[in-house]
Amino acid sequence: MNIISLLTDFGSRGSHYVAAMKAVILNISPETKIIDLSHTVKPFSIIEASYLLKSNYSYFPKQTIFVVVIDPGVGSERGIVTLKTNDCYYFVGPDNGILPAALGNNIEKCVLVKNDKYFHKPVSSTFHGRDIMSPVAAYISLKTPLKNIGPIINPKQLKMIDIPLEIKPNQRKIKCCIQYIDAFGNITTNIPLKKNRISKTDITLSDKTRIKVTKNNSTFEGKYSSHFASVSKDSLLFLQGSTGYLEISINQANASKILDISSGDIIKLQLE
Repeated sequence: MNIISLLTDFGSRGSHYVAAMKAVILNISPETKIIDLSHTVKPFSIIEASYLLKSNYSYFPKQTIFVVVIDPGVGSERGIVTLKTNDCYYFVGPDNGILPAALGNNIEKCVLVKNDKYFHKPVSSTFHGRDIMSPVAAYISLKTPLKNIGPIINPKQLKMIDIPLEIKPNQRKIKCCIQYIDAFGNITTNIPLKKNRISKTDITLSDKTRIKVTKNNSTFEGKYSSHFASVSKDSLLFLQGSTGYLEISINQANASKILDISSGDIIKLQLE
C-alpha cells in the first residue's frame, strides 16, 4: 500500500486545508493511505518542522512520501523540490531549508518541481500544498519517475539553515538551539545523545551531573537523570529524550513556561 504523510503548520483551524490536500491526493491515487505526522508545528517554524521529520520519518515503511507544508515563502520565487533518500523515502516540500536540515547527507536524488502536468489546476499563489505538493506526491505514489517532475539538481544547491550547536568539551560549555516544545512543556535541544554520551565528544552524563541552563540573564540548575520520577515534583531535570536529544523538563510542570524558553531560542548550558 502506498503511504503519504502530511506535515503542516495549519493548526486546528486549518483542518479544512488538510482535508483539501487529502482530497486532491485521493482523486489521483485512491488506494493511498494518508498518515498525519503533525499539523501543529509552530507557524512558520522551519526548525520544528525539520526536527519532527528527522526524528520520525525512519519509523515509516520504506517508500513513504512526506509532504511538508511549512512554507512562509509561498507564492514567491522560492522553489519546490522532491527528494529521494538513500534509504528510499521521498519528500516533497519548499526549498527553504527544512529538508536538508532534516536529512543531512542522506539525499540520493533531488529534482526541482517544474512540470505542471502534475499540478492541480488552477494553481493558487497561496496554497501550493494543495495544488502542487499534494498532487506531485500522489503521482510519485503511482511510480511516476522523479525525472518527469522536473530537472535534477545537486542537493548542495538547496537552501541551508543554521541551527547553532557549539560544544566546548574542555570547558564543558554548550551553546545550542531549542528544536521543539511538546504539549507538556518539555524542551528538546539539538544536543544529540547516545547512551548518555554527547555525540562526537567524550562527555558522558550521569546522575551526578549538574547542569545550569542560561537564557539571557536567567539561570536555572538541575540534575541529569534517566526518568522524571527521579526528582521531586516541580524540580528541574535534564534527560535523554525518546528521539535521542537532550531534553530540559520539570517533573509534572511546564518547563517551557517556567523557564520562558520557546522553540528556536538559543540557550547556554554549563555542565558541572
